Amino acid sequence: MFFDKKITFFDLEATDRKDALSQMAKSLQAADLVSASFEEGILKREETFPTGLAVEPFGVAIPHTDADKVFTPQIAFASLKSPVKFQMMGNGKDEVDVSLIFMLALKKAEDQLTMLQRLMEIFQDQVLLMEFAACKNQDQLEGLLSRVGLE
Repeated sequence: MFFDKKITFFDLEATDRKDALSQMAKSLQAADLVSASFEEGILKREETFPTGLAVEPFGVAIPHTDADKVFTPQIAFASLKSPVKFQMMGNGKDEVDVSLIFMLALKKAEDQLTMLQRLMEIFQDQVLLMEFAACKNQDQLEGLLSRVGLE
């Protein structure tokens, strides 16, 4: 449901956090899933409320912004070719090298809370994180999403 538009990147090449977020946000906008202000909203929110998480075996980020910038709920996924630095969620001082990004474009607060809780469960499972990082194409990702109940 939230991954059905196939806004996915495998081995995304990004120079830094802003570049990775911009590429993902632009894809959501190009698919007409979010408004033109979505990218700016993601970037601004990330500066104020960082979303980097230091989990093992590598860092993840769950950027999101206000629901009014979303037309159709969706989650974009990216595995990065090389990690980029994100500020750590909660303190904003420490940095974490992020290799996986789950960009949330959700309209309902309850959907966002439910998805964040489900993603946090996944992030605590090192084997699952390795499987997400190992996905090299849409079929592999869809199989994994189906297995973990996120299709």
